[in-house]
Amino acid sequence: MIKYILKRILYLIPILLGVSAIIFALKTLTPGDPARMILGNTASEEAVAEKRAELGLDQPVVVQYVKYVGGIVTRLDFGTSYKTNEPVLKEITPRLWVSTKITLGAVFLGAVIGVLLGILSALKKYTWVDSLVLVISMFFQSIPEFVVGLVLIMIFAVNLHLLPATGIDSWKGYILPMLCVGLSSIANYTRITRSSMLEVLGEDYIRTARAKGQTEKNITYRHALRNALIPVIQSVGTHIGNAIGGGMVLETVFGVPGVGKYIVDAITNRNYPAVLGGALIIAMLLVVINLLVDISFVMIDPRLKTTIIGSSQKAPKKKVA
Repeated sequence: MIKYILKRILYLIPILLGVSAIIFALKTLTPGDPARMILGNTASEEAVAEKRAELGLDQPVVVQYVKYVGGIVTRLDFGTSYKTNEPVLKEITPRLWVSTKITLGAVFLGAVIGVLLGILSALKKYTWVDSLVLVISMFFQSIPEFVVGLVLIMIFAVNLHLLPATGIDSWKGYILPMLCVGLSSIANYTRITRSSMLEVLGEDYIRTARAKGQTEKNITYRHALRNALIPVIQSVGTHIGNAIGGGMVLETVFGVPGVGKYIVDAITNRNYPAVLGGALIIAMLLVVINLLVDISFVMIDPRLKTTIIGSSQKAPKKKVA
């Protein structure tokens, strides 16, 4: 198991290097001179050239990239913001924590409701209950998140005055963003749970458990649900990464000072170090989440652990007669 984890961690290195190279290349190809944007249009060419040298933009792109990666590896230096002259990591850390709290709350809400609806739909397959669950879940999935967010603001903030429309000055500010993301993900969890439960409920060991006289409740939650949760966990891990990295529009709608809004503001201001550092931090977070999801597979399903351990052991050499 330890060898498997170390092997997966080593795989992350070329992935992160590739992601950083792509992001850095896109930043380089983006039109506009950062030095000119910082100093303004009235600055002289000498001042702009001096600023470019200060920022290291006068060096070849390969040299800039190597220095950037070296700064991350040795000092966790993701660059300095052009706007505030503060380290990007220092600025993005509290915003990343805000986005993480909203994402975890939304994923918990969507997963709990989606799994329960998926189990209900699988146990009542081909009935009106099954059809109703699928219609409701598909309804929420078909509506864009920003539309759901605007409707929630209209209902709970404008009409009922129960929750704030924007900002997170108190715990109430987290409710609408969590609810918005959670409702949009219910359909995905419901569909995956239903499909997985139907497949597991048709296995031989489920029929054997029924033949032994076990109750349907015991069969569903003790035998079937554990194996059916494997694809659900994969979906949870994917959704966490997508929600953190793709919350730009949603955080802008609700005025949440998260990492998504931070990147949007940086793009608007041509704050390239903030864009590059934010995107790279999100990419690092995504690959770590995928690693944790893969490890959780092995912990849930012992068959995967046996397969991994068996594949890591070398086959014995045959003796030559």
